[in-house]
Amino acid sequence: MNVLKLTNKSITGTKPRLLITASIHAREYTPAELATRFAEYLVSNYGKDADVTWMLDSQEVWLVLQSNPDGRKKAEAGASWRKNVNDTQACGNGLFGADLNRNFTYAWGTGGSSTDPCNETYRGVSAGSEPETQNLQNLIRAAFADNRGPARTDAAPASTPGVYMDIHSYSQLVLWPWGDTTTAAPNGAALQSLGRKLAYFNGYTPEQSVGLYPTSGTTDDFAYGELGVAAYTIELGTAFFEPCSTFTGTTLPKNQAALLYALRVARAPYQLGSGPDSVSLSAPASVATGASFTLSASADMTRFNTSNGAEPARTIAGAEYFIDTPPGPAARRAP
Repeated sequence: MNVLKLTNKSITGTKPRLLITASIHAREYTPAELATRFAEYLVSNYGKDADVTWMLDSQEVWLVLQSNPDGRKKAEAGASWRKNVNDTQACGNGLFGADLNRNFTYAWGTGGSSTDPCNETYRGVSAGSEPETQNLQNLIRAAFADNRGPARTDAAPASTPGVYMDIHSYSQLVLWPWGDTTTAAPNGAALQSLGRKLAYFNGYTPEQSVGLYPTSGTTDDFAYGELGVAAYTIELGTAFFEPCSTFTGTTLPKNQAALLYALRVARAPYQLGSGPDSVSLSAPASVATGASFTLSASADMTRFNTSNGAEPARTIAGAEYFIDTPPGPAARRAP
């Protein structure tokens, strides 16, 4: 299992991270393609696009393009395969394997998974039993510091950096913890705000994970539950296999915009995700040395998806701008 890491290595120091894992369910091809295209976009636009250049200078993107490689081979051979290919548990219907997205150790086996090895949502013989799960958990722990206490009711600090995203298909949803209870997570309000912001870009329905159906032992509950990092699942599209024209014309551009926003706010997602956005910016293309110029910008609070509830009204108290020096911790109000 490989990890692709993107950043400007010549600029050192601790940088906020966006970690993306894709296609943990083998038959879900679209997530792997989206993650690959997103990486290609960042690399090809570095040094050309000011936003991409700033983000890769000051932040890191980690991508696992294929989170279930053995299962993927099974699917490519023609099976509608969801799980990994662990065949150590007897299974009369031939659908052996563990559902990797029910095998993560946080709140494992608390509902929304099966103890039947033949079931599509079989949770494995024990929490974290599968090598793919172990690899991904180690990666998530390496990517993010632990900023949350051990109790379910412990909130992470509002300044906690980093965003974790697990990309799936299908259902056109933006989901956040918890998946095993209707109780909101301790950082639930902030998770919801950023979820609605991401859903503004891809047009999907934003909701707490349990709203789709109960789950446990999942990637996003692990990342948030163990470490307090802002964690999301995006369900792409309307079918496992869609025409390439649908992917390139709709799924890719809308979800690439959502991923770019996630990277843009990765230094403080719980704060920036509920704040205003700069929706227009203008300045001269070039300015003579020592000359003055006018910078015009506007910011508002409109970029939230309101299909599943509206955000509370907030007053924009101020804005900041930066020339040459990228925004840091003191600039969290203006992504």
